[in-house]
Amino acid sequence: MKRRYGRGNSRRRERPWLPLGLVLLLFALLLPFLLPQEEEEKPPPPRAELLLPDGLDGLRRALVLNAAALEGRVGYFWGGKSLALGWDARWGVPTVVTAEGSDTTGDSVPFGLDCSGLVTWAAVNAAGTADAVEAIGNGVRDQYGKCEAAAWSEAQPGDLAFFPDLSHVGIVLGWGPSGGLRVLHCSKTLGGVVVSEDGGGIGFSLVGRPAFYALYAGEHEE
Repeated sequence: MKRRYGRGNSRRRERPWLPLGLVLLLFALLLPFLLPQEEEEKPPPPRAELLLPDGLDGLRRALVLNAAALEGRVGYFWGGKSLALGWDARWGVPTVVTAEGSDTTGDSVPFGLDCSGLVTWAAVNAAGTADAVEAIGNGVRDQYGKCEAAAWSEAQPGDLAFFPDLSHVGIVLGWGPSGGLRVLHCSKTLGGVVVSEDGGGIGFSLVGRPAFYALYAGEHEE
């Protein structure tokens, strides 16, 4: 009697591979769930939030915390201004510097803010309206002119600190443990929005109390 060698025998040879194929398919489907999942990166809370005194006026707190949220996230850009409510999508996008007076003028660099631009953006977002630019000022000299002079020793969080020649402005965070006046500012030298623990040591010497707080009194009441 002749043995038949054909489809039946071929199936017996193929059959052992079927379970392995199913295992491989199952493994491929489950692989994304077996690999460790990366947690979504979240920006750390601004350091200023942990140091502001209880009972600080709500509008001052809002201005400080809005500015502090940009620390380490937004770089310096000569002439950089923004009236955007919230994150400005232009930040970080290569843009040609058009304002005169800088060694970066004409170059394409990531868009950001300059020192007065940080103050303006923080005030606009604290008030919730771009109209606040008229109250806070646009440019260091304009911002200084819209402040009431205050003694250095009486500086409060949310006041503005200025270089004596009005070439730079920052936002007062308060007094640090070492006795220095902590100032948040957008610095070309330091690469963007930073906190300096001793503002007086880097050149700030004038303190101004913005009229912005009186004009927008009642915002962010606690």
